[in-house]
Amino acid sequence: MFLYKTHVFLIISLSSITVRAQDDELFSNLIDGGLTPMQNLKADLYEMENKEPEKVEIKLFYECLCPDCRVFDTTSLKPTVEKLAPYLNLRLYPYGNAETIEIRNGVYQFKCQHGPKECYGNKLHACVIDYMSNNTEAVFFNSCLMDSARKNNGSDDEAADECGRILGIYPGQIKYCAKHDRGMLLLKHYGDESKKAGFKYVPYILINGVENNGSKFMKDVCAAFKNPPAACAQAF
Repeated sequence: MFLYKTHVFLIISLSSITVRAQDDELFSNLIDGGLTPMQNLKADLYEMENKEPEKVEIKLFYECLCPDCRVFDTTSLKPTVEKLAPYLNLRLYPYGNAETIEIRNGVYQFKCQHGPKECYGNKLHACVIDYMSNNTEAVFFNSCLMDSARKNNGSDDEAADECGRILGIYPGQIKYCAKHDRGMLLLKHYGDESKKAGFKYVPYILINGVENNGSKFMKDVCAAFKNPPAACAQAF
């Protein structure tokens, strides 16, 4: 019996030595910079989880009282942003077919396709973008300004007040901006950028730099991804 116990003890001891030797080899590999397959997999997953998602760039050049711009903004742009916001790099340019006139150094006036009301509305939109500093939120507010439910075609102080109540955003600073130099300079900036784009009509839409007619907007945005997010599959 004593001999049997001795044999068992020796076998267990040898097994322990073997396991420890394997552990020491693994530890040595780790010290030398080697990783096990499982560790490599975890590293890959960590990198994927912490990697910036692929984004599609959207540029929209528009004017706030243009009927086609209002339809596109409220029925195509807004629903797309609602579903794909984390995967979009948005750039909005509220100016359209306007004209910038320099009265004197640093002071500008504007002529807009739909009159002075549109010039003020474009300033409101520009100030929303500036005030919110988040183009996803700005899309929602400006889409609200352009909604067909707004009186007098929207994009005025009354619409700003109403959208402020709906979205829980105080519109006072936005309206102040639109009435003063900040709004003027912002609209001048969007005018300069619009002239660089050289479009002939609005809404003028670019998806990753490629002109788009907006008729199948979300589908075209999803097609621009190398690896479309799950939201694209759920949208159709």
